[in-house]
Amino acid sequence: MDELTWMLAGMLRHAARLLPPGRQQWAEAVRAEAGQVPAGWPRLRWLAGGLWLAAREGAKMMVGKVVYRLGLVAVAAAVAWVVWLSWRASPAADPQTVTDRVRVLVGVAALVVLPWVGRRHGWFGPVRGSITPRLVRLAGCVAVCGLGVAVVRMDSHLGLGPHGPGPFSLPREIAALVLLGAALAALPLVKARCPDVDAGALWAIAGTAGFVMFLVVPLQAIAIIYVAGILAATSRRSPVATASLAAGAIAGLAAGLVVALAVYANIPDSYAGLMVLGMLVLTFLPAALAGVAAAWLLSGTGDPQELREARIRQGLLAGAVAGAACGLLATNFSVVAVFMMVIGPLAGAAGGALGGAVAADHPRRPRPARSWSAGLFVAHW
Repeated sequence: MDELTWMLAGMLRHAARLLPPGRQQWAEAVRAEAGQVPAGWPRLRWLAGGLWLAAREGAKMMVGKVVYRLGLVAVAAAVAWVVWLSWRASPAADPQTVTDRVRVLVGVAALVVLPWVGRRHGWFGPVRGSITPRLVRLAGCVAVCGLGVAVVRMDSHLGLGPHGPGPFSLPREIAALVLLGAALAALPLVKARCPDVDAGALWAIAGTAGFVMFLVVPLQAIAIIYVAGILAATSRRSPVATASLAAGAIAGLAAGLVVALAVYANIPDSYAGLMVLGMLVLTFLPAALAGVAAAWLLSGTGDPQELREARIRQGLLAGAVAGAACGLLATNFSVVAVFMMVIGPLAGAAGGALGGAVAADHPRRPRPARSWSAGLFVAHW
């Protein structure tokens, strides 16, 4: 019996080294507290339960890493496909083809450069360890590649004239990218020289540069903003809670499918305004539900006013995620819905803030807390 107990303790010690930092302390605590459990079968059961949970956590972590790496391979394949698609068919002299190639290259550059630029400050990575942020990051990057495919295919069916993108202007493209790069480079410089600068001033600099770029090269600006948003929302420093991210993504997928069906519906042009209003409502309502879910899922104690503000904030973020996911998915189905990538997050944020406020004023009834103590399931009332 003593030999078996010693062996399980050693296995638990080695298994703890394979766990994430937060779980390592838990495994070490289980092993240390085993000395306070009566010898014999009780101590053996304690160690066996701890080893089982450590093995399960380690397996989940390993499976998550494997799935995430396979997803990165899928993203790389999607990037290669959209680049090949933009290069393969039309002659290089065609303005649509040249414009689409630049748009695709800008999107690919954003996928590659932004994680590298933000690696020191953690703005865009590394990704959080749970499964939800990893799936959202992979799905979002693939959807951005799908946006490039949709644009290339649409422009391949447009002829020259009033509906085409017009003559290609390389100076305009370069000027817009230089403006954005200068604004991003100025942010850490201003922060270093003026540590007490207000965060609102930094956001104003970035927002102004993004707005000007949007006016000059709208699709390129949208692609960069969405890539940055996807990476920032799923990073470890993200203010978006995992539950808020999941609620927003699910609500956005549902709303995006409905909006895509509305785009495909053969509605007369005289009802175009009514259709846009309907799309906004279809985005607002699921985002409000996501805000309610995000606020209810945020637990905490302390100052009630601070907790209420935190719940409203998570509701707003969940709604913005829902609106962005809705616009991105709908645009993948039809580029006609590209305006939803701009107004969708705004409508979603408004709905999420409303839902978060309602949920904050009407919190859920408290439920018994549950936990696993070594291998024993315990409910705390």
